[in-house]
Amino acid sequence: MILDGTKAALDPRDGQATAQAVRELLRLKEFTLYRAAALTRSRYRQQPAYHIRRNFYFQLRSGLSPTFQQVMALAELTGSPLWDCLRIFGFSLGDIPRLQAVLPGPRTTLIDKDLVDPQVLLPFLRYRHPGVALPATAPLSQWLEQSGSCTALSLIAPARSDFVYAKIGIYDTLALPELLPGSIVRADPQLVASSLPETPGQRARRLFLVEHDRGLNCGRLRLQGPNRFAFVTSDPSLADVEFRLGAEARILGVVDLELRFRPASGTGHGTANAATRISSGLAAPWSSPGIATRTRQRPGAWLETARRRAGVSFRSASKLSRVIAKTLGDDRYFASSGTLSDYEASDKLPRHIHKLFTLAILYSVSFRALLQAFGIAFNDFAETTSTPESKAFRRRMRPAKQELHESFFENLRNQFGHLPLFLGSALPTLSGLAQFSLRDVFWLGIEAKPLHPALRGALFALVNRRSKRPRRLSQISVWAQPLYLLQQRDGSYLAVSCAVENGRLVMYVYPQGFTEAQPVRRPIDADVVGQIVGIARSLPWPP
Repeated sequence: MILDGTKAALDPRDGQATAQAVRELLRLKEFTLYRAAALTRSRYRQQPAYHIRRNFYFQLRSGLSPTFQQVMALAELTGSPLWDCLRIFGFSLGDIPRLQAVLPGPRTTLIDKDLVDPQVLLPFLRYRHPGVALPATAPLSQWLEQSGSCTALSLIAPARSDFVYAKIGIYDTLALPELLPGSIVRADPQLVASSLPETPGQRARRLFLVEHDRGLNCGRLRLQGPNRFAFVTSDPSLADVEFRLGAEARILGVVDLELRFRPASGTGHGTANAATRISSGLAAPWSSPGIATRTRQRPGAWLETARRRAGVSFRSASKLSRVIAKTLGDDRYFASSGTLSDYEASDKLPRHIHKLFTLAILYSVSFRALLQAFGIAFNDFAETTSTPESKAFRRRMRPAKQELHESFFENLRNQFGHLPLFLGSALPTLSGLAQFSLRDVFWLGIEAKPLHPALRGALFALVNRRSKRPRRLSQISVWAQPLYLLQQRDGSYLAVSCAVENGRLVMYVYPQGFTEAQPVRRPIDADVVGQIVGIARSLPWPP
């Protein structure tokens, strides 16, 4: 689909094809295996994990996977992008943020947004009629069309790199009902200074992503005193939870974008129990040494800290790793409870790349930070892995200068900053739509007073046209009810919560937000276009 530019990796179980691909790579760079083996031994004399053996082809044909250091050495020797070298062995770094975004977790966790292949091709979407005002609500197919391709680098390079992305945990209810568990949010660190309350007792108008020794939480803050803040919540047990900024917690950014998907609505029924779970964790006294000591931890302790912050036990993490193995189609991604425990007890880097991927996904840590915890500088080959051939290829695929003003993605980047390109391959799972097109994505126009509070600040909606039976679910909260897109008789569109009552279509309106016990019911004569399974909305102000 339109945002899924992921290149397919080779089948890791086909050792013969992998060995042949490595042979071809070395041949193109005028290397023999013996020369490559000799060079790695001389360059990494005291680091055998980097050594490429002379029987490397035999090892690959036998099903043995390389170490991550061997792949890095191969990329350095040949001047090839690390992405491409990993792909030869059946690995795609894009799988890490994809599964971090898809798999549910008890606590709010970060997503590794930097793992986007800069060479991957994206469709170049241009306006059919540049300069024409956009309608209030309309499918993108009415005013966009595809014209060639562009590389992800053309969107990544000029964008800011300091945005932070996080997935709201199942038990993180501090931001309810503005944010739902399962949603993906973006936090802007540059907005923190101007958004913090300035006088004691003052409540912030914005939502903050806060990192503390026990994990992360999204919520509003109230200034308690000099450099002391408290989470603002309706839960009495959490009303006085305070922390010292800089010592016990740090603010990663102000939440300015929410991406809400269909599975998020399924977690609403558990909010009562969720509040209890998170209260018991945050209400305890702040007795930890603080957040700044993690950088001095040994690798095993670093892993233990990451696991505890993710809120998973060895057993639950092992169970989740089985899901990872099934999703990626390789049992080597599975990690038993004993294996995960051994990683924390020792300071040795897991030999198999599969296990490195699994650890990054399970504990929602940056892959670069994971490697650095074991003494591997992931950035060492950032320059050497960009070859003249790849640079020329990117120049050829870049749109002509006279067309740049027509680029839809570039306009979005200019307006909103960094784009979550890492979500491209995750959209089918997050939305439940295996395939979709421009006609399924609707521009909503940021209505000032939408008919549903969850649509305030909404920019885009992804619609499942096959789901045309609107309903209300009694077992979930009012703010997590399904939303639908309707088309009225005059051709205009409405995004609402609705259901069929006594044979008539009725929409539910919330004039005062979710503070009302019951919504206002209004019958409407319209056709159901489909269920809204994805929403991207800007969060400049609270509802």
